[in-house]
Amino acid sequence: MIEGGCTTGELARRTGVTPPTASQHATTLREAGLTTSTRLRNTILHTLTPLGTALLRTNSGP
Repeated sequence: MIEGGCTTGELARRTGVTPPTASQHATTLREAGLTTSTRLRNTILHTLTPLGTALLRTNSGP
């Protein structure tokens, strides 16, 4: 859901959870080194790190 980059609100909509829940998940992914979060005024943009991208590609199946 984050692969192309998204805000916390977009992440919440894409995954069908509340914004606070999406924020908690984004924090967990960031702490694991799989995403980065950049503040743009009053929003946060979440993007994959190279490690996150590699993990998706490794586990994407045949």
